[in-house]
Amino acid sequence: MEEATSKPVKVSKADNLNLPWRDARYHRFYEVVDQLVDELQEHVWAKSGKAKRRLKGDGLEKLHYSVECLVRDCMAVVLQRKRKSEAAIRKGQYYYSSERPDQMLTYSIHIERAFEGLIELGYLEVTKLGYFDHNGRKDGTPTSRLSRYIASDRLLDLFTAKELTALPAIIPSYCDPELIRIRIKEKDDNGVNRKRSIAVTETAETIRMRENLNLINKALSMHWYDLEIPDEELGNLQMRLSGDPKNERIIRMDQRSLHRVFNDPELQTGGRFYGGWWQNIPREHRQHLAVNGKSMVELDYSNQHPSILYAQEGATRPADCYSGVIKPKHLLDGVKQKDLRDAVKAAFNAMLNSSKPLRQAPNGVSPSKFGLTWAELSQAIVSFHEPIAHYFYTGAGLRLQRLDSDIAEKVLLHFAQSGIAILPLHDSFLMHNGYEASLEPVMRSAFEEVVGASPKIDRKEPDKDDLKATLYEENKLNLPVTDDINKLLEAVDVGHQHRLSAFRRLPSAL
Repeated sequence: MEEATSKPVKVSKADNLNLPWRDARYHRFYEVVDQLVDELQEHVWAKSGKAKRRLKGDGLEKLHYSVECLVRDCMAVVLQRKRKSEAAIRKGQYYYSSERPDQMLTYSIHIERAFEGLIELGYLEVTKLGYFDHNGRKDGTPTSRLSRYIASDRLLDLFTAKELTALPAIIPSYCDPELIRIRIKEKDDNGVNRKRSIAVTETAETIRMRENLNLINKALSMHWYDLEIPDEELGNLQMRLSGDPKNERIIRMDQRSLHRVFNDPELQTGGRFYGGWWQNIPREHRQHLAVNGKSMVELDYSNQHPSILYAQEGATRPADCYSGVIKPKHLLDGVKQKDLRDAVKAAFNAMLNSSKPLRQAPNGVSPSKFGLTWAELSQAIVSFHEPIAHYFYTGAGLRLQRLDSDIAEKVLLHFAQSGIAILPLHDSFLMHNGYEASLEPVMRSAFEEVVGASPKIDRKEPDKDDLKATLYEENKLNLPVTDDINKLLEAVDVGHQHRLSAFRRLPSAL
């Protein structure tokens, strides 16, 4: 492809502002943002027929910040120009209260000026309106959806053809300002369990956690992670995930930083790491994850939570805490032993997390598929795990999450101190396969330090059925067997190659 030159943009007054969050490596992105801010400052609004008062100082900084967020959010999901995915935005005024951690986003500037202004200027397009229905489901549970929008062709036209092949790699990595979160569950006025965010009390412990997260996130930002699959397959996956009405699962490759989420003000429960885009992809796609163009290996703590409980009781843990719990005489057509194990594991975790006995099977568990009732499945798990049975229905699972997240922190921090990329998935970790020999002893040491016992660590292998379905079973890069140079060049002209090349071309951070 012929080298394209950057399209000219207006000279902005942003150079005179203090914008400490900007990463100098992404100057092209900021050039476009500054042009949009200049246009917003001069925009004549359709409703009033005149321009709004120009923002200065703190207000102008917030306008730059809001435009950066809006543009980044809708560009981060453009993996192919012809198939634009949607970004989500909260438009409720209550969300932008003075209590929210990110004080740079305000309703008057972020929504009323930046978002609405970029729509009037034709740079953003609303695709779906948000809603909240108090009695949406049959059981009275509320349903909701955030408003959705996309980057218009006019916005994308501000970038060169070459830049458009790698948009997620040429925008700043999203870093949530709320590195430590507390989400508590409580009943609303209708008696429905809802999660609510509460303020974090600053202590020496939270300061230490933030410092560690900043170090971990800095290491993550130094590397590029991608799915090495054909563009069409990646586009289909993106569309499938973005169909989630709550926008909880979506591929946004700019999300390469982590935060921790606790479940109580004292930080005794929860604490796991969230935020990385790789955490949202289906399990069968993990085998295609690559770091800097290199394949990755996944190691996990086998039966982690039961291992911790058995260690605390001084008892010997079964070889597999989920297989062998139930031995049905026969399985229905289409049902596999793996399906039974997965159901037992899901039930086991639900029984640990619940603070009281469950009257019916938790979501995703169908005992009837195996000829059982929920009571029979629950009792079988209790009987099989008699040494730790007293932990079921006590909410112990959330306390165990604090332990497993502390283990994960030690593993992540060990490699982050050397600038090495490692991706967490709660009880497992992905790294460049060349580090496999280093990863296992670090995982073992971290577990022993927190739990006081030795763990069992497994190497995660792709499921055979998944391998049969993948396009990469025989040839990971899907390259044709040919000596035709044009065909070979066409085979490597794929999105993940463009994104990696674009990331490598970024200048060093100043």
